[in-house]
Amino acid sequence: MSSWRRVAYGSIVGLGTLSVELGVAELVAAVTGPRSEPVIALGQLIIEYVPESLKEFAIQHFGEHDKSVLVGAIVGFLVIAAVVLGVSLQRRRAVVLAGGSLALGGVAALAAVSLPGATWTSAVPSLAGACAALLGLGVVERGRLARDESSQVRPFGDEVPRREVLGRGLGLLAVGVSALALGRSLLSEAVSVAAARARILLPRPRSTDPVVPSAQLDVPGIAPYITPNRSFYRVDTALTIPQIDPSTYTLRVHGLVRRPFVVRFDELLSMPLIERTITLVCVSNPVGGHYIGNARWLGVPLALLLDRAGVDPRADQLLMTGADGMTIGADLRWARSQPASMLAVGMNGQPLPLEHGFPVRAVIPGIYGYASACKWLVDIDVTTFAAKEAYWVQRGYVREGRINLESRIDTPAPFATLAPGPVVVAGEAWLPAEGIAGVEVRVDGGPWSMASLGGVESIDSWRQWRWTWQATPGTHLIEVRAIAEDGELQTSRVRGVFPAGATGWDSVVVTVQAP
Repeated sequence: MSSWRRVAYGSIVGLGTLSVELGVAELVAAVTGPRSEPVIALGQLIIEYVPESLKEFAIQHFGEHDKSVLVGAIVGFLVIAAVVLGVSLQRRRAVVLAGGSLALGGVAALAAVSLPGATWTSAVPSLAGACAALLGLGVVERGRLARDESSQVRPFGDEVPRREVLGRGLGLLAVGVSALALGRSLLSEAVSVAAARARILLPRPRSTDPVVPSAQLDVPGIAPYITPNRSFYRVDTALTIPQIDPSTYTLRVHGLVRRPFVVRFDELLSMPLIERTITLVCVSNPVGGHYIGNARWLGVPLALLLDRAGVDPRADQLLMTGADGMTIGADLRWARSQPASMLAVGMNGQPLPLEHGFPVRAVIPGIYGYASACKWLVDIDVTTFAAKEAYWVQRGYVREGRINLESRIDTPAPFATLAPGPVVVAGEAWLPAEGIAGVEVRVDGGPWSMASLGGVESIDSWRQWRWTWQATPGTHLIEVRAIAEDGELQTSRVRGVFPAGATGWDSVVVTVQAP
């Protein structure tokens, strides 16, 4: 067999072995759960242990596509490794490819069982996939090694017809691809709860924030006052969205309480619900960034559940756990002091979207999401900060997580080219739980001018602003700063997102053409 044919055959065998391993693993993961699938388990392990600086880099540069990039990188690495090991068959025989399959299965199995909430069954898909890969490789390699009278190994291809060689390799690849397709299909069908979500009828709230039409300014280019569900930012560590059947959902409340209890989803819907307009902000939001959204949340007042539990006075933290294993530690005293704190079941008039925490998530005004907004909520441990640390606090973020006073310019866009004359500058300012009293804008370091403000539906909501500038030819720097209800002035100090959220003034540079 010529060298290029040996390389081609080795590549096909390597890819076929990998596809069989991943395909069988996906078939088994349809029973044990998607988080036990090898690529997902490896991805979650990487997320768990990569430095925070790398996580922030991924969020800032890839945004909500960071998970797809990670999964793609893992799959790409495995494909390259499979080809390299497959080609190496020509020199080192099948032991190399078999060793690679075992290594992948072993590492993925260890990764799966190390994830929060995992059991021994989480290792089964990876181990089953590795066994299937070895079996498939053995079938293909049967007769590959023929020993002559001196028991010396001859290269594969010298004793097997070319068509049989190609047929074996392509057959393994076909089986692997079919297993992958079937596994993905079964896994999707097994975990989808979209139909159950569609059947939910949300009750009317007992109280709601009034709709204020003047909250939305009529300015082209400004963000919607209410962020549509499809546009609401998503930042979390879940490579697969937890699929929780609302008919079997339970939330456990325990810890430093006198009356621990478990509550079902239908029980939550039967409680007095409130609807509030609340702005959520991610701690990874840079100055002027878009990891922020404003929505009308429907849910059970958090205080109602805490009163039912009877909280011990020693407690100062709500350690919340999501179905994805994420732990979020919220300041108990702050959460209880905010009337709008809730366990949300609805978002903008609909049941929570799957990616935003369906069926239940926590919403606490005034605190960054990493310290308040636990999605896919299944457990609340009433405890102390001294006793337990949540996921992001363990990684160096401050435990309180109060949202900083900030503002943003939506229009004009950075580096826009404008005509001279009146130009509307507009955007948002926010300090949930405190409120915005004013916004000031200046050009080229000149005097600050007061912008006009839109209406507001809630003290927990962001506020839109606008200012008309008489633009003159040239290149100009436009800056904005906000003023809180208590008179606090937004700081000019530039600080990155780690460990307590970004600060500084948002600004844009624009060019005004000569008339």
